[in-house]
Amino acid sequence: MKKSCLFLSLCLITAALSAQKVPLDQNVYDGWRSIGQSSISDDGKWISWELNPQQGDGWLFLHNVLSGETDSAFCGFRSAFSPGCRYFAYQVKPTYSDTRQGKKKKLKDDQMPKNGLAIRLLPGKQVTQVKRVKSFDIPETGSDWMAYLLEKKAEEKKEPKSTPDTFKIVKLSSKGGKKAPEPKGTEFVIFNPVSGKEFRYPDVVEYAVAQNGASISFLQEIIDTAKIENIRTSVFDTKKEVTSLIFEGKGSAKKLSSDKSGNRISFLYTSDTSKVKIYDLFLWKGGKKALKVADTTNAAMPRGWSVSENGALTFSEDGTKLFFGTAEKPVKEPEDTLLADEKYKLDIWSWDDPVLQPMQKKQLEQEQKRSYQAVYLIDKGTVVQLADKNMPLVRTMQKGNNDIALGSSDLKYRILSSWDANSYTDYYTVNIRTGVKILILEKSPSRVIMSPTSKFLVYWDIKEKIWWSYAIPTGIRKVISSGIGFPLFNELNDTPGEPAPYGIDGWLDDEKHVVIRDRYDLWLADLDGVEAPVNITNGFGRKNNITFQYQQFDKDAIFIKKKEPAFLSGFNNLTKEAGYYSLRSFDKADPSLLISGRCTFSGLTKAKNSASAIWRKSSYVSSPEIYLGDLSFEHSIKLSVSNPQQSKYIWGTAELVEWNSFSNEKLQGILYKPENFDPALKFPMIVYFYERSSDQLYTYTPPVPSASRINIPYAVSNGYLVFVPDISYVTGYPGQSCYNAVVSGTNALLDRFSFIDRKKLGLDGQSWGGYQIAYLVTQTDLFACAYAGAAVVDMISAYGGIRWESGMSRMFQYEMDQSRIGGTLWDKPLQYIGNSPIFQVPRINTPLLLMNNDADGAVPWYQGIEFITALRRLGKPAWMLSYNDEAHNLLKRPNRKDISIRKMEFFDHYLKDAPMPYWMKYGISQEEKGKRDGYELINEK
Repeated sequence: MKKSCLFLSLCLITAALSAQKVPLDQNVYDGWRSIGQSSISDDGKWISWELNPQQGDGWLFLHNVLSGETDSAFCGFRSAFSPGCRYFAYQVKPTYSDTRQGKKKKLKDDQMPKNGLAIRLLPGKQVTQVKRVKSFDIPETGSDWMAYLLEKKAEEKKEPKSTPDTFKIVKLSSKGGKKAPEPKGTEFVIFNPVSGKEFRYPDVVEYAVAQNGASISFLQEIIDTAKIENIRTSVFDTKKEVTSLIFEGKGSAKKLSSDKSGNRISFLYTSDTSKVKIYDLFLWKGGKKALKVADTTNAAMPRGWSVSENGALTFSEDGTKLFFGTAEKPVKEPEDTLLADEKYKLDIWSWDDPVLQPMQKKQLEQEQKRSYQAVYLIDKGTVVQLADKNMPLVRTMQKGNNDIALGSSDLKYRILSSWDANSYTDYYTVNIRTGVKILILEKSPSRVIMSPTSKFLVYWDIKEKIWWSYAIPTGIRKVISSGIGFPLFNELNDTPGEPAPYGIDGWLDDEKHVVIRDRYDLWLADLDGVEAPVNITNGFGRKNNITFQYQQFDKDAIFIKKKEPAFLSGFNNLTKEAGYYSLRSFDKADPSLLISGRCTFSGLTKAKNSASAIWRKSSYVSSPEIYLGDLSFEHSIKLSVSNPQQSKYIWGTAELVEWNSFSNEKLQGILYKPENFDPALKFPMIVYFYERSSDQLYTYTPPVPSASRINIPYAVSNGYLVFVPDISYVTGYPGQSCYNAVVSGTNALLDRFSFIDRKKLGLDGQSWGGYQIAYLVTQTDLFACAYAGAAVVDMISAYGGIRWESGMSRMFQYEMDQSRIGGTLWDKPLQYIGNSPIFQVPRINTPLLLMNNDADGAVPWYQGIEFITALRRLGKPAWMLSYNDEAHNLLKRPNRKDISIRKMEFFDHYLKDAPMPYWMKYGISQEEKGKRDGYELINEK
């Protein structure tokens, strides 16, 4: 690791920049950087963070809090501090250029550039570099030992160039057979960076580092001369520095797992060498050898079942329980004797199928690998089957060392998911030691939450809008939210479905109280339902329009400590300012403000054994940066500098605007302006919207190639205003609701600000926003042009269609969710017709740019086809971008760059009178596809 001169360089670069700022262009994207993983050491003396460009090579930074010095590592990522902060380890990526060249040369996987590993001793600067490292792991506590697994060695020999591509050379062994198969494993290293000691082992396929650092276990698969896999499982004792062989056999093994203490190791093993394998569960608990503890002969195992190779192996916190999966024994498929053209291929859709055929296809692999939770009770030496085919899911609370689990089943209600947005589920308590299950909730539409030690359950009643508790030992149910007097559900919900609750923020350490949120404040609720709820934020949130939420620092904590001060995030719903507050106790008191501002805070992380903390702070004009301080927030320093080049470009400002909609509802929105804004000039304005967005007033939006929506910084930098209005909805009238909000907001700005060119207004929206734009242009000619991405234009055909990414029916979306019709097609046919733009295409006079991709899994491609063919027939100016094999929002970076260019050329033509580009003027034929992009502007005189 080299000492960084990055900050000095950044200052010099900034100083050298011309005072004359320039607009953002389409070439700035790749180098725009963002903060990646960040962490603070347990002692608070070291801070690390990644800084990565959108495309290219990033940097890993390490800051010494005591000296104030910051060092950097080129291409570093995925870092970790050791227990006691005696060293710092991270991986090193190959450069972007090297990886690209490898792909270009079509190198084999083992010849491609691979990640490395770097280990730096602290507080010094000595760094150990290791090439070609697949993975590494460091314990959370207790030991300086770490482990890493190397990649396979790169193959050096190449096949002769004269060998035709259509032939493959098969090397034979000296006995005349085929070459022995390559070993699956690679070299494994157990290393102590502090002492410099290391132990190396060949052919390792899996390893596990105990959380407390007491042991490191590993699996080896050694292929002998007879091509038989020899399995060896070993445990390295980090105190004694001795490796013990705990299992040896011929066959296959997988799923190596360690408990927290490192004194118990489990894995799956089979001696079966056939393709279809049946595994047994093995456990080592400190003796000489690992022993088989579960197989097909176990009495608790359902008949015809076995240990599943797809189930996870996990231990309870105290190591007394080993959870694993079971399933029906895999069966060898009979030999297929038919040719492909002798087989029929058929899907049979049945009216009473619980799950539609497309959804079954999407879930097929998941179902084929489904396992059912079981447990091996180590203290009793017995297996208990917890889940079964009637109750397939069981959630255990391993951290609490509990004997009660939560079981659930939605099997009876799966058919309802096609049209009902509620996820109905039956819930059970399951005794881990006996397997006895008790039905506690039937057809519950709300999620059930179990307390950390399984004494209570809490759940939301969506009809009565109240919270209930269920005492597991007694089965007594109590309402715990009566007397609060304020809605505990989303007050802004405007879909036909039931509003969701604001939620539970945590359990107090007496496990007699739970923290409930309303829209603004926190309440302490008695789980026994005896004491009245206490507003622990004293109504301060509601009085000041601030939404509070509890901040959890310790990721391993299962309770909120009642006697310790609490820290809360706070968001002002009117001004959009954010900050942090302290609460001295869980009694009734006003929160004390620690820090706030016209910005966004995130990632607040406290050092485990120190008062130091780090967080990220950003605003619309400042990218997120790492700050260091303590929880008083009185003295803090900024550590990172992500994008100094931003000062070279024209940026923008964001201001909150308010108006009354046509239905006389007060709404908010954001108006973005160029930073060189001159109110004496006229500016074109693009209106972008999606539900409600005004809470993002102080959110940083980097210039990135667009996945679908307008890139606001780019547009503003290039002389546009951008208006983002909030929308509220009335069930049955989503299109008209959008009109009431968006057109009223646009008119309000036109009346208020003379600098908006009322003849140069555009619309931009994607998905739900795309639908609303398609509807708007049938109702008004206010806008000079519009972009509508992935728009549904025919609610009738969409209602009966499939969301192909999930295989789900789209009915629920229209009846209860975002599309907001609020009833079936046969109950409300006029609403489906009236809200469908396709029936009103003749009224459209606005030029349109559409995007509908042929692999869109959310909005069917044919929606775009219906729209463009109707517009085409009626002679309406319109273009449709249809990216091949692309999703609802563009995933591939070249496609994102392409739409960014085409969308702005479209807007520039209609809103800035720029010449029309070739692709708009003449189109791109199939013959030109891939040969010509058509970006060039056509000047006609």
